[in-house]
Amino acid sequence: MVNAAAQGAPNSEFTLTVGARTDTGKVRVNNQDAVRVWTDLPQTIPFIDRGFLFAVADGVGGNESGEVASALAVENLFHAYYSGDTDDIPNALKTAFNVANSAVYDAGETQAEDRKMGTTLVAGVIRGSALTVANVGDSRAYLFRGRTQVAQISKDHSMVAEAVRAGQLTPAQAATSRQRNIITRALGNRRNVEVDIFEVDLLPNDIIFLCSDGLYGTLEDRVIKETVHALPPAQAADQLIEMANTQNASDNISAVVVQVKKEGQPVLQPLPSAFQQAETTTNRMPTITEPRRSPVVAIVAAVVVLALIIAAVLLFVLGVVRF
Repeated sequence: MVNAAAQGAPNSEFTLTVGARTDTGKVRVNNQDAVRVWTDLPQTIPFIDRGFLFAVADGVGGNESGEVASALAVENLFHAYYSGDTDDIPNALKTAFNVANSAVYDAGETQAEDRKMGTTLVAGVIRGSALTVANVGDSRAYLFRGRTQVAQISKDHSMVAEAVRAGQLTPAQAATSRQRNIITRALGNRRNVEVDIFEVDLLPNDIIFLCSDGLYGTLEDRVIKETVHALPPAQAADQLIEMANTQNASDNISAVVVQVKKEGQPVLQPLPSAFQQAETTTNRMPTITEPRRSPVVAIVAAVVVLALIIAAVLLFVLGVVRF
């Protein structure tokens, strides 16, 4: 179990807050997932120039090979990325992925055939207002914008995902398919690997979320979205892991949550109880106010009220005179 958080990491455009956690879960014997974020590194690294890197890997392989593969992948990814000599982030990420692939492939070559290793890898880099995501395999990157927008940035490299893209399966059928865990691309399977790169322009209050299939295969996107909006990143990562375990996740579970805030914007503070969590979440929802009446309606209403008052006075006076 690993937990990491950084409050107010400086950025030329935004303040970044990150929370990361990985957990063995209740089914697996060992944890073949690995997570790493920029706060794990010496803070002397020029993050503002090179960007803030974070990643999730999900290893595959017999015995402990998957655990070795995911650890090798994230270690080599970070070292290669920050030791590179280019400021072109997409190319730097692609190069770092290839270095990580070579490290896992070479390690697998020394293993017996039944202990070959591989791993998924998804990583994000934030520099200024730009997010660059790279992925191989089916670990995912999401973007949560506002309270309604949810977008999967990465593209799954799996048998069912390719069937969905080809129109052979619906997303609902893919979610329950027995082949949903078969990936078609991974680090370490071949000497060379194809890396997908995605670029996104960030806005204040965006939340970037990386996870392994043990999490998104257990929790609905709606639940993930509500949790990352309601809690600070470190607490959100904890809560998502606990919910996945409660729902008997069938795999290791990993989550990285990165919250983007404009300089000077308040950052969510930890909530001490479930009751206060619900209360705070409700308070952050848009306030519903009564619609304003138009001036014409207001004038007509005033005239009607005045006429009723005059009528009442006349009836009273006539009643007195008649008496």
